Amino acid sequence: MRPPYSQRFVPMPDHRSLDIDANQRRIGPIWLSPGVLPRHALVLFLSGALAIGFVNLVGLIQPLLLQEQLGMTGGEGSFTATLYIIAEITTLLVAAPLANLSDIVGRRPIFSSGFVITCLMLIVYPLAESQSELLFYRVFMSVGIACCTTMIASIMADYPQNASRGKFIALNGIFSAIGVIVVGSGLTQLPRLFTAQGYTPVEASTYTLWIGSALALFAALLSYGGLKKGRATEHEEHLPFLENARIGLREIRGNPRLILGCAATMLSRGDLTVLAAFFSLWVQKVGADSGIASVDASATAGRLFGLTQVAMLCSMPVIASVADRFDRVTTLCLSMTIASIGYFALGFSPNPFESPLIYLVVVLAGMGEAVVIVSVPTLIGQEAPARFRGSIIGVAATFGALGIILTNQAAGYLFDNWSYQGPFVFMGILNALMLIWAVSVRLLAPPPVQ
Repeated sequence: MRPPYSQRFVPMPDHRSLDIDANQRRIGPIWLSPGVLPRHALVLFLSGALAIGFVNLVGLIQPLLLQEQLGMTGGEGSFTATLYIIAEITTLLVAAPLANLSDIVGRRPIFSSGFVITCLMLIVYPLAESQSELLFYRVFMSVGIACCTTMIASIMADYPQNASRGKFIALNGIFSAIGVIVVGSGLTQLPRLFTAQGYTPVEASTYTLWIGSALALFAALLSYGGLKKGRATEHEEHLPFLENARIGLREIRGNPRLILGCAATMLSRGDLTVLAAFFSLWVQKVGADSGIASVDASATAGRLFGLTQVAMLCSMPVIASVADRFDRVTTLCLSMTIASIGYFALGFSPNPFESPLIYLVVVLAGMGEAVVIVSVPTLIGQEAPARFRGSIIGVAATFGALGIILTNQAAGYLFDNWSYQGPFVFMGILNALMLIWAVSVRLLAPPPVQ
């Protein structure tokens, strides 16, 4: 009689080693894992950039839809939070099973399927005629986004050697920032161009999202044709779905650094979505209060948000260098410090239409996002064994979805009942608290590999 899977499992060599296998391919100074070709990585960067761009595109266009198509003149903060919460409840339910399944069937089919779903939802999303219909479409869109973002996190952990993990994630982040600038901030300029040609604001936002749907279809074809086939560990025996998930959970429970990584994922996902959702809404509401046209306020929000992405582009190579030279919990401590400063700067910033200081503020916010984007997945990718990496990242994604739900609920309440900038102050406090936790883990759980 064969022993159970848990007894047949033989640990692989330490996946946290910083040794470089020079027999493998590389992209510049970035060494790739066995079997990974430079074209696989480039396809990941391009398709991942499009996926992140779609997430931000919806968040930036959404205030225009709420104001013009649904005619909302109050309660936008709470409804925006509700949209994100409903979407993330869906993600909470599907992310871990999808990531666990990808350990068994591979990342590629799930990744490309996510783009197909996103393509369909971008077509119908601007056609919603009520709040409930918009919520309905957002649920299905969140399934597609979950397929994409969960696979991006898993593939980013699979493709680089551990010694190059920080640089690889930073390079992917640079492509993602470009995707946000081109797909997110870039396409948000289209409604103003369409209205200048005589189209209504509703038609302008609809045509903008339809252009995004065409890009999503392109991304589906690109990812399916260009990513590495098969599973991350083809030579390893298949484990049943539930057994694979159980061992992944066991790995997390036994590693305080993985526990910290899951908690940091919870906060970092909240960071990203609060900035994406409430930055544009803040600018839109201040513009409305100042008598500025909705399409002009939306364009300003997109332009300023694009500047945060430029700041991210400039900051990522620096934090990547730090991540690959110092202990990765130390890097996380530095990241939480910078992120809290960026959010506090947004929380106490001047009017975005009147003061030039807003440009310095959004640069600080972009730097804060950059360091978190690099440091959190670098820590998890190092600590998670390759065989169960999808399962572990799925758990982290579940924590991330929970973080989005909780932070957006609080942010929406603060936006409507305290201050348009209340969500940013709140996130600054949370990042400061996470810094304290990271320092304690660094002191009590020293690095496993010197």
